[in-house]
Amino acid sequence: MNFDDELVLEQKYTLICEKLAAHRLPRWESFPDIELYMDQVVAVMEKALALYNKQGEDESKLITPSIINNYVKLKVIPAPNKKKYNREHLAYLVMICILKQTLAISSIVKIIETNLESKSINELYNEFCNIYENVIPFAHMGEPIFEGEEQVGFDGMDVEDDINAFILKSAILSTAGKFVCEEMLSAMSPKKDKDKKED
Repeated sequence: MNFDDELVLEQKYTLICEKLAAHRLPRWESFPDIELYMDQVVAVMEKALALYNKQGEDESKLITPSIINNYVKLKVIPAPNKKKYNREHLAYLVMICILKQTLAISSIVKIIETNLESKSINELYNEFCNIYENVIPFAHMGEPIFEGEEQVGFDGMDVEDDINAFILKSAILSTAGKFVCEEMLSAMSPKKDKDKKED
């Protein structure tokens, strides 16, 4: 790889990081304060997770009515009230859809349940959003992932809450890393395809 290739790749990396940094999750307070039917829930989720929705790939959608029904059946999320869903369901679904890209559902459930032992669902969800929006790769490859005080590390972690927070940060970080990796591979693929044709 020559210098020009490296420069182009780093520019693409910067754009990908900016794309990730611009993604904002809806806070608990911004969720509809009325109960929603399934199609409305899917619409809210698709908007919240737009960054991860790949065009033309229906089979890989993060959220569908059947997926939600399965989560209810498996008790991954609370059961709806007469087929209507509230803010609690939306919070669960956002967290699950973000984390399931790199973690097994059983691990996600354990992370959520463990954190709910010391905080309410709205507190956990808003904390999740804050952490997610700080897990932003820097504009130069090889630099730290977490900004400022959000550095990953075990320093001072001598209580259970700190360990739970570390696990949550690490889980969110894995999704951010996967996103950047896949976007980088996608950015590199046109040249790779061109080289194959020339061969």
